[in-house]
Amino acid sequence: MTLGNGKGLRVLKGLFKCAAALAVAAVIAVGGINACVVLSANPAITTLDKYEQSRVASCDAIVVLGASVLPDGSLSPILQKRVDAAVDLYLKGVAPIVVMSGDGRESNYDEPTAMKAYAIAQGVPADAIYCDGGGYHTYDTMWRVANVYGAQSVAIVTQKYHQYRAVFDAQGVGMSAVGVVSDTGTYDDQTYYDIREWPARVQDAISIWTSAKPDNPEEGITL
Repeated sequence: MTLGNGKGLRVLKGLFKCAAALAVAAVIAVGGINACVVLSANPAITTLDKYEQSRVASCDAIVVLGASVLPDGSLSPILQKRVDAAVDLYLKGVAPIVVMSGDGRESNYDEPTAMKAYAIAQGVPADAIYCDGGGYHTYDTMWRVANVYGAQSVAIVTQKYHQYRAVFDAQGVGMSAVGVVSDTGTYDDQTYYDIREWPARVQDAISIWTSAKPDNPEEGITL
């Protein structure tokens, strides 16, 4: 009986060591991939006021990544900051068109259409704004802007915490990209947003490295 218990204890210890080793390996892998994404994208990220006009001329499009739209159809504070920055870039001649990309799957919830309406109200011509209702995820947006719209160079507008992944994705699908930070503030749920980026960067990196296609590769990007 004693021998049996001793053997069982050794098995349990072995399993524990194996589980601990796997956990450590997973943490190292996640940390390493996140470091790869952040370090590779960081040189291409700048602020709105530092964005140089000399870099602007080569941009085919300004890409605005979607976020929540409120029940009354207005933009959430995070999304409004993004669109405000994109409007400023467009009016300064950064690119001939703006691509509003987000979730447009439902008739009663359409991020790109709400973003476009807001930008028009701020002075951007309707025929300069394209809507990508298939931008469900950041990787989807960049893949589609490159492969559906056909852009080769983009100025991406989103918050700093999101820019690393956005720029990494854009470069990974073959575009020249600069990330323009839409604001330098923080939000009530900032810790959640920061933590969420860790697994999201891993997922997007895998998508880049495996040349994955989004679920909706044929959906158009239209005016």
